[in-house]
Amino acid sequence: MRLVAFLLVIVIPVALLSIDIRDYKFPESFFQEAYLRGDFTFRDGNQDQSSYDGSFGGNYNVNYNSLPFTWRLALDGAIDLKQGPMETDDSMQGYHIFMNTNADRYLGDTDAFAYGAAEFGYRERLAADEADDPYAKIGVGAGYGRIIDATVLARAIGIVDELLKYNVINRRLSDTAYIELAQIIDKESEYKAQYGGMEYKRYWLEAMEEVFLRDGVLVEEYLGAMGIVRIQDVLDMRFSTRKHGWMIRGGIGYILSNYDGSDSDPTLDVSFELAHPFSYKLQLIERLDYSTVLEDDLSHRVINRLSVSYQLSLQTDWVNSLVNEFVFPAEGDTIQNHMFESSFYYYLTNQLNLNTTLRFSLYDDGTGIDDDLVTTFIMGISYRLR
Repeated sequence: MRLVAFLLVIVIPVALLSIDIRDYKFPESFFQEAYLRGDFTFRDGNQDQSSYDGSFGGNYNVNYNSLPFTWRLALDGAIDLKQGPMETDDSMQGYHIFMNTNADRYLGDTDAFAYGAAEFGYRERLAADEADDPYAKIGVGAGYGRIIDATVLARAIGIVDELLKYNVINRRLSDTAYIELAQIIDKESEYKAQYGGMEYKRYWLEAMEEVFLRDGVLVEEYLGAMGIVRIQDVLDMRFSTRKHGWMIRGGIGYILSNYDGSDSDPTLDVSFELAHPFSYKLQLIERLDYSTVLEDDLSHRVINRLSVSYQLSLQTDWVNSLVNEFVFPAEGDTIQNHMFESSFYYYLTNQLNLNTTLRFSLYDDGTGIDDDLVTTFIMGISYRLR
C-alpha cells in the first residue's frame, strides 16, 4: 500500500497536466549560480586526542543556450581537513580546484555542431607534502543533438499550482499560455535592462498578469495582493534543473600537463547525454563518457553518471545519483570505483538550504586491499551566492 501511495504522488501530477516539460522549445536561456557548502564532524572523549573530518567548498556554474551557440562553464573547489583519534595521527589539510568548459557551435538550422573544450585542475591531496603539478587539457570535435533547459516552464507550472491553491485562478492555463508565461519568466534580465533593477518587477508581473487575463482564468480581473505574493514566493524558490533532449559528441583531446608533471599523447573522447523529465517534478539525467590515450598500449576509461531528482515540495528536493567508473589498463587489473548517493535538500530560503546525504562507495583496484563497502552519512549546509 505504501508503494502504491508513493507512486500515486508521482503519477497524479503527470496525469492532471496536459502540458509537458518537453513542450518548451524556446532555445535561448542564460543562468548562473554559485554555492558555498560545508560539513564538519568533531569527536572527543574515549580516544587519545580530538578527531575531526570536514570539507568546505563551493561551485560556480554558467550556462548559455541559443539556437546557434551554447556555452557552459563549471568551477568547483574545496578545502578538506582531517585528524585521526590516535596520538600519532597528524592533522592534514588538502584542497582542490577544477574547472571545465565547452562551447558548441551549431551548423545552420541543424542539430549538428562543432565544439571546443578545456579542463584545468590543481590540487594537494590530504596526505601529500606538496601540491601536484597543474592539470590542463584541451579538445575539439563534433557532435549531434540538443538539450534544452526548460526549468522556467517548471517554475510556471509551480506558479499556477500556487494560484489555484489560493483561488486566485479558477483553472489551469492552456498549453499556449503556459509557454507564454514561461517565456516571460525567462526574460527577467531583459526587463531589468529596460526598466532598471528597482522598477522592473512591476512591468514583469504586469506582463504575467496579461497572460492570465487573456487566458480567462482569473477569478477577479486582476491578480491582487495574494496573487502577486504567491507568484513572488515561487520565483524566490530554487527549482532543480529541468531539461530535455539528447546529444552525442566525439573528438580529440590533448593533455598539456598532468598532475605528475608529464604531458601525454592525444586522447580520443566520446560522450553521450540524455535528459528526460517524466514530469515537472521528476527528472532523469544520464551521461556516459569514454576516453583513451592514443598510444601503443591502449588503456580505456569509462564513467557512467545517472541521476534522478524529485521535487517533493517547493522547499524540498530528493536527489539520487549513481556513478560507476571503470579503468581498463593495458596491463594489470581493472580498477573500479562505484558510488551511490541519496540526498535531501531543504531550502530555507532561495539562498540557504540544509542537506542530508547517505553515501555508499566501493573502490576495487584488483589487489583485494581496501575493497570494502564504505557507508557515510553527511549533514551539511549550502549558501547560494547568486
